[in-house]
Amino acid sequence: MQPRAERTRAKLLTAAATKFDSVGYPLASMTDICTDAETTKGGMYFHFASKEAIAQQLITDWSDEMHRAFSDVAATDEPATEQLATAFLSLAHHIENPNLRAGMELSLEPSIDGAQHAYWQWVDKTSDIVDRAIATGEIRDTDTAHRLAWNLCAGFTGAVQASAVLREDIRLTTRIADAITAHLTPASQHKIPATP
Repeated sequence: MQPRAERTRAKLLTAAATKFDSVGYPLASMTDICTDAETTKGGMYFHFASKEAIAQQLITDWSDEMHRAFSDVAATDEPATEQLATAFLSLAHHIENPNLRAGMELSLEPSIDGAQHAYWQWVDKTSDIVDRAIATGEIRDTDTAHRLAWNLCAGFTGAVQASAVLREDIRLTTRIADAITAHLTPASQHKIPATP
């Protein structure tokens, strides 16, 4: 692909990610995306057949980043709980990229055909590590532990969405680190306040 075409494609993806983030996928129009990307509809159709094709590319980019994070930790000798923390913190660092954030959010968009497949892959990758942690005794084998993968992914998604809306001074990576620590610290080590 020519450098100019690559730039146009990148601008379309970023404009779409920003528009999806601000008004939601269903309300984002191709006209607005093309205007924000400073290109024509013809230029857009050269790269993407539809708004859904753009969304699918953003989801694929997010999914690729997620797979990379989990592949990187699988190549280490870290204990399973450390691998979980490392993978999720890596994703937290990368999710500050608006395209990746949009891809993650779009993986839960019900109107995009097959979008949830990327989300379930994330849960499955997380579950594989959780199951290993249970098998090695790093995490106690409880019903809650068997729901941990789903809860970690849902908590990560919620933290990303809340931080984008609330715009507080605490970095997303700090929020994710706090959530991981809370989930992976044995209950006996949590300080539970005494009831009056």
